[in-house]
Amino acid sequence: MNLDKDFFWGIGLGLVAGALGYKLYNDNKQTIIASLENFKNKMSTAVPGDYALAAAGEQAGNIDLAELERQKEHLEDLIAEQQSKMAQASEATQS
Repeated sequence: MNLDKDFFWGIGLGLVAGALGYKLYNDNKQTIIASLENFKNKMSTAVPGDYALAAAGEQAGNIDLAELERQKEHLEDLIAEQQSKMAQASEATQS
């Protein structure tokens, strides 16, 4: 196997970049962790629709029965709408 100078330069630069990244991470560790926690919190509350509680990690036992019934009815409406669209599409392809 013929190892040339470019190979060793690549290894050396990779090691330097890794060491520099590790040093920068350690120097800014608290800031990075705080930023990631802030991002995680924003993502858990940025759920579109009325399902923010369920998507934020709440278990179904913590949601009241009326809310669960409302979500069930909404899902049933969505299912019926999708089924009617599929039926219309299949009728259009058969025509």
